[in-house]
Parts: sequence; C-alpha cells; structure tokens
Amino acid sequence: MFGDRLRKLRKERHLTQKALAAELSISRSALSLYESDKREPDFDTLTKIADFFDTSLDYLLSRDKETHTNSDYTMPDYITDVLRDPDVSQALDKLKIMSASEKKSLAAHLYALAYIRKKEDSMKK
Repeated sequence: MFGDRLRKLRKERHLTQKALAAELSISRSALSLYESDKREPDFDTLTKIADFFDTSLDYLLSRDKETHTNSDYTMPDYITDVLRDPDVSQALDKLKIMSASEKKSLAAHLYALAYIRKKEDSMKK
C-alpha cells in the first residue's frame, strides 16, 4: 500500500524515479523497491518523503481514512502547455542541480514578481 501511494505521488508531480531519488538523496533502485513494496524506508527517509510531498505520514502509511488532497487534481491544460515549452523544460532541468540556497533565492524572486504583478493589477482597477 505504501508503494502505491508513493508511486501515485511521484506521478502526480510528473517525476521520474531517478529525479525523485535524487531529491530524496537515495538510490533509484531503493525507490523502486519502495514503490514495489519489496522494501520499506527508514524513518528519516519516510519523513523526507512526507516533507517533499507535503503530506502526512498517516497518508503515506495508509493510516488515514481520507484521500490525499491532490488525488483528484487534474493539471490544467495551460500548465501542460507551459511544461511542453522547451525553454521551460530546460529551466526545470537546471532546478535539479541547484543548491538549496539557489532554490530559495529563485523562490524569493518568483514571489517578488508575483507581488509586483498583483500590485500593478490592483493599480489598474
């Protein structure tokens, strides 16, 4: 059951096993064994997985009665179109090799851009 939920979360994020394994600092083969329920992660790895997917340990361990909040999520067409853009794909590939501080800096820049756009939009009204 854990393996099914892990695979589902990974696919919802459109991640390969290799990409997710890199994010979690584990081998791709270990991740494959987790997804096939042939091996269970240790507590630290389980916590990393829950944090990465922003979900509870209860959900991962099938101890909840409710479905995961993203289970009914369908990606809008405009996001799919954006992800198909070669420039966007290339930029997303660079995220994989960024350090944590570079990712935080990028997030701050994106937040600032969104804030500026929101402020400009409110001034137009």
